[in-house]
Amino acid sequence: MDIWWNEKTNQPVKPVILFLGDSITASGHYIRYTEAWLRQHRPTLEVKMLPCGVPSETVSGLSEVAHPFPRPCVHNRLRVALETASPGIVAACYGMNDGIYHPYSQERFAAYQAGMHRLVERSRGAGAKVVLLTPPPFDPFSMHAELQPEDAPDFSYLAPFEDYDRVLDQYAAWLLSAGDVADQIIDFRGPLLDHIKHQRALDPAYISGDGIHPNRGGHWVMARTLLKELFGAEPGNIPDVDAVWRSLSEETD
Repeated sequence: MDIWWNEKTNQPVKPVILFLGDSITASGHYIRYTEAWLRQHRPTLEVKMLPCGVPSETVSGLSEVAHPFPRPCVHNRLRVALETASPGIVAACYGMNDGIYHPYSQERFAAYQAGMHRLVERSRGAGAKVVLLTPPPFDPFSMHAELQPEDAPDFSYLAPFEDYDRVLDQYAAWLLSAGDVADQIIDFRGPLLDHIKHQRALDPAYISGDGIHPNRGGHWVMARTLLKELFGAEPGNIPDVDAVWRSLSEETD
């Protein structure tokens, strides 16, 4: 299936990509890195990338008791976002907040699945193709919070389950195995895990971010993955993060 072609209209999709997600997407780093590479290497490509992430957001509608406010849910703003952006492609990255930092439960997992299915259905109803992005890993080594054992009385982003990444692994595995849930599934998790493993082999004290949010290097891994899987870029033609960082700095000088 060609993500850039609308089979219903037999026309190319609108060159607008709406990025939905939580604070990882709200930061916009991986989107800006992708844009910087495209400007340099695909200057004639007419594509508009719209970062529209919201911190703390979920697709499931769940929220932990200890969160300072009920977590926002993308479905409460999706209609307006789709009408405003009128995208050809919706790219959505959810999961990190959807397990609400608790041990795995079938009820929470079902809420995540239902939320993802609903996001796809509503986006397609607005005429967009849908790309789902697996959630980045939870890295307890990089956390400053007090990690909780499985039998702790409660959990939150400030006191997460120590093996929460195992929950995210199940969420990502479902996305990767459910090929027909969206028009394309792109795996962020696998490349990020490989990146962390490689960096820790070089430096056992490597910090990948804050445990929830990837650092600059992690966002570049996400951008590289997006460039390869969505835009067909050859990995050998994609420079390292420092080169792209310099190009972004030069643009703002």
